[in-house]
Amino acid sequence: MNWRSFGQYQFEFVCYIDVSKDARGGVQAHMPQGRYAKAQDTPLNRYGAGPFAKFKIPRNLKRAGVYAIVVDARLKYIGEAADLSARYNMGYGNISPKNCYKGGQETNCRLNNLIFQSATAGAGIALWFHETANYKAVERELRAELVPEWNLI
Repeated sequence: MNWRSFGQYQFEFVCYIDVSKDARGGVQAHMPQGRYAKAQDTPLNRYGAGPFAKFKIPRNLKRAGVYAIVVDARLKYIGEAADLSARYNMGYGNISPKNCYKGGQETNCRLNNLIFQSATAGAGIALWFHETANYKAVERELRAELVPEWNLI
């Protein structure tokens, strides 16, 4: 198994984030905003303009813990999840139309777009995971110690 340390914690390699591609092999841009029923009455959130990528991770990772997004071997983001598979497959990897608008999940939009930009640039995007029931405290500790550039303060 592949392992890597972030701070004092050991993370296991989960997978590379493989975004959907178009017929020419480029990153396929998804723009779900137009499918939102209240689009005419609701402004986009500050990260809702996209474009977005689509991607999935394995479905069998229904575990709580802290995850790390690493782009071209550089730590970019530390986050926490009660269910890693759900966090990615129903959150980051598939942006719903509602999440693009005020009141939606801005973090999903922001991180998805950063992944889209990295994939478009040809970067390798890897997901690492540290399983722990104390995921909120571990995330706070690692964010403060490592200050990943994609994390907001």
